Formats: sequence, structure tokens, C-alpha cells
Amino acid sequence: MGRKQLAGIIAAAGLGVIVVGYGAAFAFAGAKIPADTTVLGIPIGGLSKDAAQAKLTDGLKDRVAAPIALTAGGSKFQVVPADAGLSVDVGKTVDAAGAGRSLAPGRIWHALTGGDAVDPVVTKDDGKLKAAVDKLAAQVNRKATEGTITFKGTQPVKHEPAEGLELDTAKATDAVVAAYPADGQPKELPVSTTKPQAASEAIDKAVKDFAEPAMAGPVRLAVGSKSVDLTPAELAPALSVTVQEGKVIPALNTKALEPLFQQRFKTLETLPKDATVQIVGAGPKVVPAVDGVVVDRTKIGAAILSVLPKPAGERRAVVPLIPTKAKFTTEQATALGITQKMGEFQTEFPDAAYRNINIGTAARKINGTLLKPNEMFSLNKIVGERTKENGFTEGYIISGGKFEKDLGGGVSQSATTTFNAAFFAGLKLVEHKAHSVYISRYPVGREATVAWPSLDLKFQNDSGHGVLVQTVFKSSTAGSKGSIRVIIWGTRFWDVTAGQSSKTNVRQPKVVYNTAAKCEAQAPTPGFDITIYRYLAKNGVRQKTESFTTKYNAADDIRCGPQPGTVTPPPGTTTTPPPPGRGHKPN
Repeated sequence: MGRKQLAGIIAAAGLGVIVVGYGAAFAFAGAKIPADTTVLGIPIGGLSKDAAQAKLTDGLKDRVAAPIALTAGGSKFQVVPADAGLSVDVGKTVDAAGAGRSLAPGRIWHALTGGDAVDPVVTKDDGKLKAAVDKLAAQVNRKATEGTITFKGTQPVKHEPAEGLELDTAKATDAVVAAYPADGQPKELPVSTTKPQAASEAIDKAVKDFAEPAMAGPVRLAVGSKSVDLTPAELAPALSVTVQEGKVIPALNTKALEPLFQQRFKTLETLPKDATVQIVGAGPKVVPAVDGVVVDRTKIGAAILSVLPKPAGERRAVVPLIPTKAKFTTEQATALGITQKMGEFQTEFPDAAYRNINIGTAARKINGTLLKPNEMFSLNKIVGERTKENGFTEGYIISGGKFEKDLGGGVSQSATTTFNAAFFAGLKLVEHKAHSVYISRYPVGREATVAWPSLDLKFQNDSGHGVLVQTVFKSSTAGSKGSIRVIIWGTRFWDVTAGQSSKTNVRQPKVVYNTAAKCEAQAPTPGFDITIYRYLAKNGVRQKTESFTTKYNAADDIRCGPQPGTVTPPPGTTTTPPPPGRGHKPN
């Protein structure tokens, strides 16, 4: 064998070893990610692509949704990634980490021995990102504040100037993306600052030159031949001072002082009175408006500020009186056209002290209600909550088909009477509900109960003119019934008549025995359904028919005591009464 042949055999043998080793390295490296690769501290080296994606998804699940913490000017802010359209593309991140097979020796060697810290691939929705940064700017941005002085009591309090901030939105967009996914550590936002015009020394000078003298004594306001004094303690809560470019700029919030002005100026001014419509004698009459003279509020602030820095004895300002017209004029009241009876109704009630109080109180509150065109009548709004402070007492109401005592019992008689007056006036019926059981002193199916605050009586003045609601109340006595009459005045625009169907689906009451200590006996009343009609006509020709159906429950025959034939429980034994009804408590 020659030398060349021997060399060839040796070379072939060496090449075989290399090929076998290379193949083994290729097989071992496979499609795995380089050995030392990490993403945000999560090691994924040596894993297949699928395994790396699963590990990365699990490792980042909390961070990808966590708010991005940011700071600017010493304040903290945050951006929710979903709101900014930010997310991590795990698949592309794993690809960027070097997943996948390759025959390149360098790739195989890198897979076996290399690997780096790889940044996650972040995807973004540009529209959402811009909106999030704009929202961030609205939170971060603030104008430079000049030095100000306020007062605690009559003592001046300095507020030093503060720099302004403005977010660089272009750089902030990159900063938000760079801070995602969040690692819990706040990242600084790019901002520029603006300086206030006044220095701290200027505030000190303003305190000495203006604020302290302003609190040195009362200010006297001269109005004609009269005057009033306003003390420093009264003026201080409405007074503030700003310093700009070295100038003292005082401000007085005269709106905050208006209650004080009204109190002090009572003897100096005559307030205007709006025109109104009232019942005078047998019908409505326009009570004319009265013009007045009042202290000119547009001049009073400047007048007070002009004398505040002055010494005692010179703190006097003159303010003029000006004529002031009423807001609602006599002509406007006359134009309402409240001249005719549009509808009226009266109901009676048996003698009871609580009825006199509650029905009478409601009647007085309703009386004189003036509705301009399209305004709404709300009994709950006009009468208010039925409380002792509001003039009401306990009386009987219906709850769950049973009579119980509660504040305001009887007010529904006022509601029913008012409802019928509006019914026959032809006004738009917006909200009403009949009692759950029929009460014989009310017109069947044509009545209304109320409960604070959920159940109301409402009607709208759709007449095109004004409407005045009048009530006439008569108290009951031991020998006579009481009554409430409601008259609605305005301009009649419908001729109204009423009709009704026959009673259907009659439901008989049950006999219920109640051994509760607070049992209230109750007479039975059948339940039934009935439909009520309202016919609206003009010039004798019917133009519209309205209907509404009421379903009355049967009122049980409630007898206080044990059922005959049952064993009376021994003394001290507790009995359980029937469960009370649910829902609102109409009265």
C-alpha cells in the first residue's frame, strides 16, 4: 500500500469522526433555544419552541397586565397596558431568542453554549397608545402657580409659588412602551418645567402691604344716607391675593358673600316681587309684580377691595342702589290665561285626628301651586317627605293588603282628590297608581295612592296656558265628616267625561285570625278588575278616548285573636303572626 493510499484512509477515517460528531451535535441542539437565554429574567434556554412559549406565557401572565408605574414632578401616575393597546407577542419573542433548527455550525454551537438576555417583542395599538399618553398628559400637565395668600380666620396664610410641568408626549410614548411589561419600579417621564413669575419675596411683601392691612378693621359701605359695617372675619373667607410680576392682585368672591349681603342690606334695599296668580274671593287674580331697588352687586366687590389697604378712618366706600325689575312680570302672569275652572273634585273622610292633620297639611302645601306651560306637578315634590318635622303624624296606610299605622297615613286622600281634578281638567296624566284594595269613599278605579319616595302622583300641564291648583279643606268633627276639594284653574281646552266597565274577575276575601299584640281588625272587601275611560271632546265632538285598568286585591277579613276551636297558648308563650306584606306602604 502506498503512502498516498494510507493518507487517504487516515483522512477518510478522521472525516468520518467529524461527520459523526457534527451529526450528534445537530441532533442534540435540534430546535432548542440557546442554553443561557432569558426573557425578563425568565430562563428559557434549552427548551423547544412550544415549551419556551408555555413557560414564558406563564411567567409573564402577571406582568403583562400589571399597570405601568410612572413618575413626573414628584407625583406618581400609571397606565393600564390594555388601555394603551400594549401586549407581548410570546411567539415572536421566542423566535427572536433563536428557536428553530439550522445546519449552520455557528448556530449549532450557539445553541449548545450561547444565549443572551432577550427583550420581549411588544406589540402596540397606535391609536390606543396615543389616547393613553394624551390622558397621561392631562394628569401630568399643570401650569405654574403664582404665589397666593388666603386667610385662616383673619390670619394671612402664604402659599408659595410652584413650578409648572408639561409632558413631552413624543418621548413619553417611547417611555411608556420601554417601561412595559412593568417590573414594579416607577419610570421617570420626560417633562419640561415652567417657572412662576413671582418670587417668594414678593409674597412676603404682599402680606405686609395688603393682607395684614386688609384685616386691620371693618369696612363701612355707604348706601345713600345709610351705611353698614362688614368685619374682617366676615370678609376673610371670600378674600384671596395673587402676586404676578410683582403686582398684588386681590380678589373677592362676592357670590360667597351674598347671604351676608342679603342679611345686612335688608334695611337698605327693597327687593322686587314677582307677579303671581292667587285665588282672591271667588276666583283667580293676577297679583302684579313689584319692582325694587337693590345694592349694585357689580360694584360692591371693587368698592370693598379699594379700601382694604387703607388705615382706620379711611375704610369707607360708597355703593349705589339700582332699580331692579321682577323676573316674572305682571304681563307674563296675565298671559298665562288662568281665568276658568278646568276641573274640580271633592272627597269626604270620616272623623279622625290623624286625617285632619295629614290631609290638611298636604292640602295646604298643594294649595296655590302654579304650573307654567309644560311644567310637571309632582305630589311628592310639593308635599315632601311625610315626617313629623314636615307636619305629619301617624295614621293608617295599606301595606300588603292590610291596614297598618305609619307616618302620613291619609295623604293618599289628597292624592286621589287631586288626581280626579286633573282627570276632569283634561291634563296629561303621567304617573298614578290605585290602592291595592278598594276603599269605598273613593271613586272606583279612579284614585291614586302615594308613598315616599317611590310612588308619586304626576300630571303635566299640556294646556298651553298656565294652571293654578287650589285646595279647600274642611276638618272633620265628632259629628261631621271632613272634606278636601281640589280646583284646577286655567284655560279649558277639553270637555271631559268619564266612563267605566263592569267589574270582572271578582276575588273573594279570606278569613284570617291574628293573635299578634298589634293586630288591627279589618272588614273584608272583594277584589275585582275594572277599566276606567276618559273621553276628551271639543265642541261636542269626541276626539280622544283614554283607558286604564285597575286590579284590586281582596282585603281579607282579619279577626284579632285565636281561631275558634284552637287551644289558647299558656301565658308567656310567643305566637307568630302572619308575615307582613312586602313592598311600598301607600297612604
